[in-house]
Amino acid sequence: MFPFLSRCDMALRRVLALGAALGRRRCCSKPSLSPDFVEALRAVVGAPNVSTATAVREQHGHDESMHPCAPPDVVVWPQAVGQVQELAALCHRCRVPMVPFGTGTGLEGGVNAVQGGVCFDLSRMDAIAELSLEDFSVTVEPGVTRKALNKHLRGTGLWFPVGTVGISVVMGLEVPAVKVLGLRTRLRICGLWGVHRCAGIPGQ
Repeated sequence: MFPFLSRCDMALRRVLALGAALGRRRCCSKPSLSPDFVEALRAVVGAPNVSTATAVREQHGHDESMHPCAPPDVVVWPQAVGQVQELAALCHRCRVPMVPFGTGTGLEGGVNAVQGGVCFDLSRMDAIAELSLEDFSVTVEPGVTRKALNKHLRGTGLWFPVGTVGISVVMGLEVPAVKVLGLRTRLRICGLWGVHRCAGIPGQ
C-alpha cells in the first residue's frame, strides 16, 4: 500500500546489516583466559571440543541482531549433562562468565559475551531422549532444533510449530533438557531441568 515506506524500510535494514557485519569483522581481541584454565576445560570435554580460534570465537560472539560482535574468550562443546555441570562448577570457582549458545538466530544479542568468558555451544547435545505419543510429550536435549524434532515426529500426527519458542532458545541458561507438550499448534513446556552455576540440578 505504501511502496515508498517499504523501500525505506528495506534500505534501513540493509544499512543496519552492513554496519553489523563490519563491526563483526573488527570485533575480536585476543583471548584473556589463562592457559591453565583452558587446559582445565579441555580436561572436561576433550581437546577437540574446545576452541580459542579467532574465527570460532567471532562466530559465537553475535546473533542476527544489530548489536556489535562481543566474542567469548573460548568456546566449548559439552556433550553430556555431567560435562555441563563440571564446566559450570569450574567457571563459578574461577569467576569466569558463562554464555550459552544455541543456533545464533536470536534478535536480542543474548549470545554476545560482553565480558568475555566461556561460550557453551550446546549444539552437540542433540539427543531426543523420550517420546510419548499417549500424552503428546517429548523430552529433548538443548541442541535439538525444530527441524530435527519435526523430522523425528514425522508420521505421528504431532509437530513442533513455527512461531513458538525454539528448543535452543528455551534452553538459554545452561539447561540440559526440556520436555515439551504439543498437539497440532498447541504447545506447553511441562518440565525443565537446569544446571545451576554451582553445578547442581535443582530437584535431583
